[in-house]
Amino acid sequence: MRKSLESGKCVVLEVLTPRGTNLKKFLDFTEKAWETGIDAFTVTDMPMGRVRMAPWAVSHLLVESGKEVLMHFTRNTRNMIRIQSDLLGCHALGIENLLLLSGDDPSHGDYPQTTSVNDVDILDLIRLTKLLNEGTDLAGNRMYGKTNFFVGGALNPFSEKDLERAKQKIEAGVDFLVTQPLFQRDVAQKIKEKLSTKILVSIAFFENAKQMNHFSGVPGIEIPKEIIESAEKGDEHVKERSFEAVLRFVEETRNIVDGFYIVAVVKDLEKIRMVVEVAKG
Repeated sequence: MRKSLESGKCVVLEVLTPRGTNLKKFLDFTEKAWETGIDAFTVTDMPMGRVRMAPWAVSHLLVESGKEVLMHFTRNTRNMIRIQSDLLGCHALGIENLLLLSGDDPSHGDYPQTTSVNDVDILDLIRLTKLLNEGTDLAGNRMYGKTNFFVGGALNPFSEKDLERAKQKIEAGVDFLVTQPLFQRDVAQKIKEKLSTKILVSIAFFENAKQMNHFSGVPGIEIPKEIIESAEKGDEHVKERSFEAVLRFVEETRNIVDGFYIVAVVKDLEKIRMVVEVAKG
């Protein structure tokens, strides 16, 4: 993944870990998806506060089968000690690429009584991974051995405040940033000009109007009018218009940004393959 990101031709595919112990469907899908030419799977860490299999377990299985992984690592369900312990565990399991996130509010998920943990903020988490790479922890204790983490952070491209926050993440040591789903070439151009790091742009095409409406309600995501209006003609039109818009966007921006992050709503292997082909030019 590091080499493909350096070359500016990186494509990663987001996958959700199973809600239970049955891994067959998940592993069957990832085996087929790997053949589309993606550079890595990006494995989520309990999005929306819903209980799923631990991302490090799934990531380890993928790494062991010869696949590249970018694992999400969230801070708000771990205290300071657990964060450092889990990071060392990730290194031991061969998981080196991490997308560092604050995490979704767990009280909105399966267990409303759950509280967020805020022992460290996102900038401290970034700094911690860099300290571990140098062989020390947050307290300055010398560790026996060094990690080799390659870390990214999140970015809302429509927020000036978040763009300034992104600059702080770069100063703290992130190696790349991942945007929220984007359809606008000019926005991709702007963030690439303003931020001095590698940029992975998230892309999403939808199976139906329900999916599209969910994304359109998320702050920081602006879906083109043509896709929204296509919902009036039914789900097939949403599928067609959104995929056409994504392919056009990828073709227009593949020489501007450093790669693309396909979000987990996308399951169509042939469409994933087409995105990879266009992205890699």
